[in-house]
Amino acid sequence: MPKNANEIPRASETMLVQNKNVPILLLSDFPSYGTVALKMAAAILGKLHYDVFSLPTALVSNTLNYGRAQIQDTTEYLFHSLGIWKELGFSFSALFIGFVLENAQAERIYQFAKEEKEKGSYIFFDPIMADHGKLYNGLQKKDIESRKQLMQVADCIFPNKTEACLLADLNIVPDSFTLHEAKELVYSLVEKGAKSICITSMKIDEIPCIFLYEESTKEFHTLPYTERNLNLGGTGDLFSSLFIGKYLQVKNFLSAGEWTLQKINSILDAFQEKNHGEKTIPIEEYLPILD
Repeated sequence: MPKNANEIPRASETMLVQNKNVPILLLSDFPSYGTVALKMAAAILGKLHYDVFSLPTALVSNTLNYGRAQIQDTTEYLFHSLGIWKELGFSFSALFIGFVLENAQAERIYQFAKEEKEKGSYIFFDPIMADHGKLYNGLQKKDIESRKQLMQVADCIFPNKTEACLLADLNIVPDSFTLHEAKELVYSLVEKGAKSICITSMKIDEIPCIFLYEESTKEFHTLPYTERNLNLGGTGDLFSSLFIGKYLQVKNFLSAGEWTLQKINSILDAFQEKNHGEKTIPIEEYLPILD
């Protein structure tokens, strides 16, 4: 805090003041090994000084890029906890919904998110279900429908290009889009109920980029980036968590996207210097980069 009225706080101090006591609820899977999903989001948003509540949609023994994992459904625990929190008077300025299990859980989360939105909560949703042109192992076409429903209640979604194409009912996932094709993909998602959209990994005219559409301004933004030779889980979680933290502060898609990309590049630069074969980013080591 400034010592006198003429002293201006540093940017990190300003973010602390603005974010302190802003409650955000995270709903996603919790891995026992690997820094993704709830582990990643809670670490990032806690560092950005939000009041973080987190509940697992599932317990996962390890990240799925190891080939096998034990997954435990935690639906009943999740909703019993929400019932207790309601009795205690807890409320949330924003919800971040990530991985969901079967349709029954997704339907209950949809109803809860709908109620929270009516109270004024801002809803973020990462429709985790696919990559590299296909659904993740264990997921089926019916799971696409549950993500479509959650997309309709969300104020902002974070699909990768495969998930965006599946939500838009496209049969083919192109390797690269023209700018016109990318905009048509976004318009198709908007027709199906999406609001603001952040496609976290695609190529437009052969250039890797983040593609943003902000509902309030109807503006598109393309943020190019350099691809890295890394096979990491959790980079999408890293992007969405950083973006959410910044967006809730500045309420501007382009500013949030640019800041997020800058911080991710800094984190990945530092990670590549130290990398000894980790399959996820041990994010706690790199949180000081956010100062």
